[in-house]
Amino acid sequence: MANECNRNIVEKYICHKLSKQGYVWGFEDVRDEDAANNGSIVAPPPTLVRRCREASTGPDSESIPHLHKRLPQSDPHAAIHRVLREAGDELERLYQPDFTEMSRQLYLTSTTAQRRFAEVIDELFRDGVNWGRIIAFFEFGGTVCVECVSKEDMTSQVDNIAEWMTEYL
Repeated sequence: MANECNRNIVEKYICHKLSKQGYVWGFEDVRDEDAANNGSIVAPPPTLVRRCREASTGPDSESIPHLHKRLPQSDPHAAIHRVLREAGDELERLYQPDFTEMSRQLYLTSTTAQRRFAEVIDELFRDGVNWGRIIAFFEFGGTVCVECVSKEDMTSQVDNIAEWMTEYL
């Protein structure tokens, strides 16, 4: 249950970060009626659906579904999502050049991404956990996702980063 909850929080945050850059990252459950799966729900990994606009012009409010702004009333984590978005946006406003530069200096490739991502996160929490570091964790993960989608051969890493973030939580 906690892992599902963590995954939901990570996915919503990444969706928020990507939508700000004009990307839509979709995920949905698909019921597979195949007998081999016994009619179970097969949840394919989230995938980058489409590029809405050039990143330099920002998101198009007409074409991007702002799911992060219209959370259902019944979402028990709506307050968490809102606070993470607000705190992350503030951290981004103050330090985005630093996060972007750190992400670029990692020189992520599909073979080095997990190790390098983990090294940064381990260093972030080396001296303990506090709310500022948790927000930095989400913001760094979101920044790395944005960096990955800007490189055609790295878009699949968004799904992996979401998984690593979930595991780390």
